[in-house]
Amino acid sequence: QLQLVLRWPTSFCNGKNCKRTPKDFTIHGLWPDSEAGELNFCNPRASYTIVRHGTFEKRNKHWPDLMRSKDNSMDNQEFWKHEYIKHGSCCTDLFNETQYFDLALVLKDRFDLLTTFRIHGIVPRSSHTVDKIKKTIRSVTGVLPNLSCTKNMDLLEIGICFNREASKMIDCTRPKTCNPGEDNLIGFP
Repeated sequence: QLQLVLRWPTSFCNGKNCKRTPKDFTIHGLWPDSEAGELNFCNPRASYTIVRHGTFEKRNKHWPDLMRSKDNSMDNQEFWKHEYIKHGSCCTDLFNETQYFDLALVLKDRFDLLTTFRIHGIVPRSSHTVDKIKKTIRSVTGVLPNLSCTKNMDLLEIGICFNREASKMIDCTRPKTCNPGEDNLIGFP
């Protein structure tokens, strides 16, 4: 299966020297896995192609390197290179490099989680139960997500799972949870 991992920048940047903190979910990665677990670094000879202009702009908007300024990201695309070599190299039988990045952008565009959160009363600087956040995500995706939190129990990432071809959303089969117990509160800073 594939997991689109969306990051909440405010949580990620807490205590870090981020160069920018968008006020919307951004892509962390598109991660393939198997029944045995997450697949990483499948092709040690994988390479990454630097992108420019329109491709850079679109990728930079939805999949930014939060630790670098936009200008610095144009010249230093290490974040995308890392994601492709670590994760994208594990699904080259289905997607070439361009298709891999384009697919992540298309999948993210299928739903607007921040607007969905607002509609359900989940706004920045608030806390909610794990169950409420999962149900809110499920209301727009129809599937069970993965939730990851910071050590302070703030929502860090949301994983949305797809079948291997990315043609259908599916329940995440090995869900991570932020906190044991669906009634426990997690922050949305």
